[in-house]
Parts: sequence; C-alpha cells; structure tokens
Amino acid sequence: MMYYMSESRLRGKIRRITDALETDPVDVQTLKELAMSADGLITVDLRCKVWTKLLNVNAFESSRNHEKKKDNSEMKQFHAHRYWRQVNLDVDRSHRRFPAEMRASRRRSLQEQLVRIIMRVLCRHEDLHYYQGYHDVAVTLLLVVGEDLATALLEQLSLHQLRDFMEGTMEKTNKMLAFLHPIIEKADPELEDFLIRSEVGQVFALSWLITWYGHVLKDFATIVRLYDFFLATHPLMPVYFGAALVIRRRDHVLGGECEMSYVHHLLSRIPDDLPDYVEELVTSANSLFSKFPPEKLAGAAERYLKESMAVAKHKQFLRELEDQRPDSVLRQRRKQLSRYTNNELQVPPGFQSPNDSNTYMKLAVWTLTASVGTVALYVLSTAKRWI
Repeated sequence: MMYYMSESRLRGKIRRITDALETDPVDVQTLKELAMSADGLITVDLRCKVWTKLLNVNAFESSRNHEKKKDNSEMKQFHAHRYWRQVNLDVDRSHRRFPAEMRASRRRSLQEQLVRIIMRVLCRHEDLHYYQGYHDVAVTLLLVVGEDLATALLEQLSLHQLRDFMEGTMEKTNKMLAFLHPIIEKADPELEDFLIRSEVGQVFALSWLITWYGHVLKDFATIVRLYDFFLATHPLMPVYFGAALVIRRRDHVLGGECEMSYVHHLLSRIPDDLPDYVEELVTSANSLFSKFPPEKLAGAAERYLKESMAVAKHKQFLRELEDQRPDSVLRQRRKQLSRYTNNELQVPPGFQSPNDSNTYMKLAVWTLTASVGTVALYVLSTAKRWI
C-alpha cells in the first residue's frame, strides 16, 4: 500500500530537520532518525545539507578544495590512471541514469563531471579498485549535491560503506551477499528452504548491493529515499533491505517452479510498483536488523564480520560522529580549560611565565577561561535536549 504523509506532518518534519541542522553542534542522531523515518529527508536542499552531516563531511572545505580543478596536471593524472578507460566507458553508457527530459548538452556536461568525481577519488586512494556499478552511486550523489560535494561524499563512502566492494577481488562482496540467506532463514524458514533447494544462490542481488539499488530502480525519488536510509544506518542495511524485498515476494517465489533459472529471473527483476511500498520495505528492513543483528548471525555471516573493512571502519566512523554531540564537545571544552589552568599548554613566544607575574599572561588566561566557560555553559544547555 502506498504511503502518503499529510502536508502538516510534512511541514513538521521539515521543521524538525531544520532545527537539528541549526543545533550547535549539529544534532546528528536526530538527523539519522529523521532520515530513516517515513519519506526520508524529503527535499533536495535538505539532502544537500544532511548527507554531509551523516558522512561527517565539511561542506565548506569541500567547496574550497574542489574549485573546478580542471587543470592540465589533474587531467594528465586521470589519463595515466589504470581505470581511466573503464570509467569513461561506463559513464558513456549511463544515459538512463539522467532524467529523460534533460537536454543532451546538459547530460554531457554532467557526465564529464561524473568522470572527474570518480577519478579524483581513485587517484587519491590507489588502494581502491573501481568496479562496474560504482558510477551508479556517484551519479546519484552528483544529481543531488553537485560536483564538489559529490566528490567529498563519494570519497567518504568509498572509505567506509562501500569499502568491501573496492577490494582487488570479489571475495568480501560475495561474503556480504551471503548475508541474505541467514537473514531470510531467521525470518522465513520455509522461503529459505525453497531458495536453497532451487540453488539460486545470491548473485541475483549483486547489482542491488553494489549500486545501493541505483542501477535497478527506475524512480529517482525512490533511489534517493533509499540513500537517506542507507547513509543513516549500518553498512549491511542494503543487504537487510534486499532480504525484506525477497520476503515480501515470497508468494511469487513459492508459487513458481523450484528451479534455479526461474527463481533467479524472478528475483533479479525489481517490480515496477516498488515505489508504492518502499516505506513498508524500509520499516521491514529496519525491523529485521533489530531482530537479527549481524553479530547474531552464524556461519559465513560471522566470518565476514571478522574480515569486513566496511564494518570495522563503521565502528570508528560512529565514534567520529559521536564527537559532534553537545556532551562530547562539552567534555572537550572542559579538558581544554583544565589544561590551561594546570599550565599544561605551551606558553606562546614572547610571553613570560605566570610565575614572573606577567599581567598580560594572566589576562590572557583569564579571558580564555571566561570564554571557554561561557561556551561550556551554552553547550551544556544545548546538551540537555539529548537527555
């Protein structure tokens, strides 16, 4: 059943997103919750702002660092790169990812930007390997946030959520795909038994995962809605979403022939009406993750968790996001104040030590103490809203 949000609730959600963005520091946890809830982040403008916060990207620095660096040295670096030819071939074939009504000249311009975005990330991180489908992630970011921010967001995604797809082999990608079966087995044993007997495997879901469904969905609004959800959650959430999609189609699967080619054909084709029930699938995927978290799934899934760079980096990434919370900032302010009052910080050149009764030094410390105390008081009042 298609989900509709009333206009009043829509306005209320936009206001909550805006309030979370305007909190100092930004209320990242609330933004994550709002990105996961019905209709996601709603508008392109809000996605531009919130996606950077969910990925801990400094939008101002990104704009300064990527000021149209289309100089000869950059292009020479691109041309010399091992993936230059493949990236161009894939981008040339990406026509369907752009709006059908878009002028050809505009599309060509965006395709040039798309190549630059991808090549910048690959040139900065030689250990990352390009894969077919990577450009589908990049074009989604480009169409929402533009070239500069898309470069920064894609870089952060490549180092975290997409990291396992960018290995030299598909070993970790295949192990991530294998997560589908233990999830389905826990939620629907009858369906999983049928899938095992059909010997369908999990390759039917490969393009789902590596493009975050961007390659297989036709409706752009649905694609960015899923990106809201995936950016706010665990790196394995696209797998849980895939499991939710397979489970929702159980009647079609069980009603057909238990044969590999038939089941593979059925599951690999995403239904055209998926946008009508995408919110139901988001809720279902989130519920599956809560009931059957990755750590409680045994076998191949358990082994993957030990090897996954995406999962390992996600834990560190969550700590980095946590540092933006008001209570964390307050602790940093107090620590800084303590260091100054205990004379742990280096005295700037040209100042005498406090023992020399230097009036200016005392004044500087007093001023700093007062300012830090004021900031701490403000942050403390802000932090109350987190409790």
